[in-house]
Amino acid sequence: MTRRRWLVHLIFRALLYRRGRTVLLLVVLAMASSLATALGMVSFSMGKRVADEVRKYGANLVVLPESARLDVGSGGLSFGAITEPAYLRQDEVESALVKSGIAAERSCHLRGALRFRNADILVEGVDFGEIRRLLPWWQLRGGWPAAGEAVVGSDLAARFHLKEGETVALDGPRGEVKLRLSGIVTSGGEEDGLLFLRLPELQSALELKGQLSTVRLLIPAEGGSLRTRAALLQQFLPKAKVTEVRQIARTSEGLLAKVKLLMLLVTVVVLVSAGSSVTGTMSTTVLERSREIGLMKAMGGTRWELLRIFAAEAFLLGVAGGGAGFLLGCGIAQFITVSVFSASAQITPWFAALSLGISVLLALLGSLGPMISVFRLDPVRSLRGE
Repeated sequence: MTRRRWLVHLIFRALLYRRGRTVLLLVVLAMASSLATALGMVSFSMGKRVADEVRKYGANLVVLPESARLDVGSGGLSFGAITEPAYLRQDEVESALVKSGIAAERSCHLRGALRFRNADILVEGVDFGEIRRLLPWWQLRGGWPAAGEAVVGSDLAARFHLKEGETVALDGPRGEVKLRLSGIVTSGGEEDGLLFLRLPELQSALELKGQLSTVRLLIPAEGGSLRTRAALLQQFLPKAKVTEVRQIARTSEGLLAKVKLLMLLVTVVVLVSAGSSVTGTMSTTVLERSREIGLMKAMGGTRWELLRIFAAEAFLLGVAGGGAGFLLGCGIAQFITVSVFSASAQITPWFAALSLGISVLLALLGSLGPMISVFRLDPVRSLRGE
């Protein structure tokens, strides 16, 4: 038998001979890695879930044009200010988003006024595909409009007694615009008093091709501070004003930060407890094997060979505990996410590497103190039982 095969044989025999402590270490490592893996999966799944829930609140950044303002007055007298409509250039906004590298869902809006039945009504041009993604709280009675169609807010419909399928004629700078009402929308907000049509059609009717009044952005909660990304986008839009929707920003960032902090604290407590248990068990094992270690040194075994034996034992225990911990952690995470969030856990392959890494690291760090004791052990004194 070669020296290497003898060392491998010795390692496995040592683990089998002390079955009780081996099983105990496996259980501790498996529990630690499984809890860390489960908490990681739950945190990851909750982050996805919170992001999905936050989407229901709509945009969290709004891009507005800087209004043209002229103060009217003389001396100490002020007669107020005159403001003119200001607009964003659609191509500039698109270019700024590309240059900033900010990934965001967006909805572009143009608001203006058209004449209807001798009264001015507010109309808004939108992309209805974007609206359906960013404003999920809209309740539409009827159908989404196609070209030449529009949807009317419930308050505006009640005011002018408008119904689905009716055709309305609006007067604008370019003459009459006829639109068929495909549906009536209710949102509980200002949208109830507006008439919505396709963005290119309103830009043409108002002779404002390529112009926007507002751009609403929905930026994922993860990936950095919303305020930081707003400031970055502002650099590329010097003639616009990028503002946060504070309620949405606080909700998304606050929830995710608290969840991650809680999971991190619990994981640290679990790993510290498990590491202490591994250190205590390995220290007891070294004390019990002091005569065996002294005998191996007396027979010509070097200190580094003995260290490799204990390190190999710890590594094997870590791999076995990590594998078992990953399977157990998947079960725990699935149970928590299904019972609490009514959703499946997000299980990805890198969680297996995480579980193995945590278990092996705990086993090696927990064995560090005992391995140093092995390195310093005097074979003569150990054979005497001192």
